[in-house]
Amino acid sequence: MSPVEAALLVVVGSLIGAYATSIGAGGGFLIAPLLLLRYPDAEPVEVTTASLTVVLVSSLTSAAIVSRERRVDFGVVGLMGVIAIPGALIGATATGLLPRELFALGFAVLLASIAAYVLWRPIARITDPPLRAWRRELTDRQGNRFLYGVPVLRSLVPNASAGFIAALAGIGGGPIGIPIMTRVMHLPHAIAVPSMHVLISVQTAAVLALHFLLSHDGDPMSDVPWLALGVIVANPAGQWLRRNLGEGVLMRALAIGLLLVAARTAFEVL
Repeated sequence: MSPVEAALLVVVGSLIGAYATSIGAGGGFLIAPLLLLRYPDAEPVEVTTASLTVVLVSSLTSAAIVSRERRVDFGVVGLMGVIAIPGALIGATATGLLPRELFALGFAVLLASIAAYVLWRPIARITDPPLRAWRRELTDRQGNRFLYGVPVLRSLVPNASAGFIAALAGIGGGPIGIPIMTRVMHLPHAIAVPSMHVLISVQTAAVLALHFLLSHDGDPMSDVPWLALGVIVANPAGQWLRRNLGEGVLMRALAIGLLLVAARTAFEVL
């Protein structure tokens, strides 16, 4: 790889990192299509392994920062992890069974579907939690108090499905998990984004361990150091955007990015 190519990957990683960090994602939904384009002969499992490695670096960096804000609901993260990780491991195993064309087309349809939903409802409606909801109370570092209720039973299937789909597609799960956290589980957006960064770290680490155990690394891994460097450098910018932009702006930004990537991925297949 030439120095110019490596530098361009750092720049691309920085742009992806700032954007993904601000919306509560690890960036896999942007990195996976990039690697599909750069390595047309690579197997889906090789693309997902490389993509998730960058996601893990990005999410760990974000988790270390957001934990200091005391806006991470570790109880909810633990619950979601127990539900989602088994599904994610199944999804990681299933990736190797998919033809590349079907993988790319399914990835595009998934992203477009999520984008359409988010554009339809960019801001989660505030509703009273169910009577049997898990009552949660959290006070952040600045003294802001958050009270909300999590409907645990209603959250089981969406979170298990999200873990499976995210691992299958080679993404951390933020684009799927944030709508679930805010719409299904009724977490405030200010709590959902930091909590999702921590959840992505745990879930991605488990999936990556399986991928490396099965020797799923390949040529796309050569891009990982440069993309990872970019997402680390840009993380503070992404955190600033997260803190200063409202839920509506961030969710619309998420939807626009999903639509662009879905269109590009589908175009490459069709």
